[in-house]
Amino acid sequence: MKQKTFIYSLLLLLVSVLSSCSQWEGETVESAYQEPQIPDPTYQFKRNGASSVDYLECSLLRDPLDYIYSSYLRTANIMYEGTMTRVKGYYNNGEFGLKPQEELAASSLHKADRERILKDVEDIFVTTGKLSGLGQPSPGTYRNHKAKMGEGGYVGVHIGDVNIAFANEKGLVVAELFNGIVWGGIYLDKILNVHLNDSLYNDARLRSEHERTALLPGRNYTELEHHWDLAYGYYQYWLPYVQVGGLPVLRESRIKLYNAFARGRLALTEYRYEEVLQQLQLIRAELSKVAAVRAMNLLVNDITVGNLDEDINNALVFLSQGCGALYGLQFTLQESGKPHLTYEQVKSYINELTSGNGFWDKERLLGDEATVGSLKHVASQVGKVYGLTLNDIKRSY
Repeated sequence: MKQKTFIYSLLLLLVSVLSSCSQWEGETVESAYQEPQIPDPTYQFKRNGASSVDYLECSLLRDPLDYIYSSYLRTANIMYEGTMTRVKGYYNNGEFGLKPQEELAASSLHKADRERILKDVEDIFVTTGKLSGLGQPSPGTYRNHKAKMGEGGYVGVHIGDVNIAFANEKGLVVAELFNGIVWGGIYLDKILNVHLNDSLYNDARLRSEHERTALLPGRNYTELEHHWDLAYGYYQYWLPYVQVGGLPVLRESRIKLYNAFARGRLALTEYRYEEVLQQLQLIRAELSKVAAVRAMNLLVNDITVGNLDEDINNALVFLSQGCGALYGLQFTLQESGKPHLTYEQVKSYINELTSGNGFWDKERLLGDEATVGSLKHVASQVGKVYGLTLNDIKRSY
């Protein structure tokens, strides 16, 4: 009896299995098995057991520039001639032998515009001195007034505001323009136009020295390796802008750029120069796109537009950051190696935004895409150069 029951149970089980098979016939069932994932490359390279990566230079150059921005320009703290001398000392001489003024727009690609770019920085120092009360009988009293249409002054709740900034008569916070010049004219120029200049990696002498492991004096890397590493070092300052959350257009940019830097460095180590140049082109295209998206987003994102609509004073810093980002676009590169925009073009965008009453002209700035001088108009014009639209830079929530 027990044997019959057991056989009957097996028959029921077989019917059930056959029924299940016929039920799922023709269906695609996702397997739990996944192909092994190839790990992302790491940016760690060694020679004789010691690291062959060195980009200390990048932080040594950045430190005095950050100090100028935060301690003197942002707070309009150039009230005396001695202070102006100190600021220009940091700018002209830097620290540890690295001189910011000499490194600004230093690539051969921007040699023709370099004097004008240097003049723009000098003008920022002069304007900040004026906003600080430099040359006035009582500088502290002079600088203690709010910015308003046609008159420079502080932007904030009061003169002691921890988030204080100072704007000129157009509403432009010149400290933010200085930052834009630095991030474009030094960091971006160093990455794309100096250390990742394709002529370096096609140079027969540099290739030969690299292949026979001719190390730089007292160092553990070749000249070509050091160029690539310095590009990666300066890229670290752009990384926060690559990782902007909520922008679908930049969703894969971080990993694309990281992989390109790591794979390019590995290819260089293995003398695969064609691969090096391919990764260089990828970095050039992706980082240029990041710079364009950042500039467009700063102009038309919800924070800028919302503050402008509610209280112009709260929007001045964001609008000025947008102008700084626009200025830096002259240092981005097309695939051909030519700049996407010229010095004249980026200056024309900034002049368009600051025309007439400048950032105080709320109605013009908030105009539609067809309104010349509006935020949307300038952003869309930039987008056309890079193949981007205003819809491309909308956040996804």
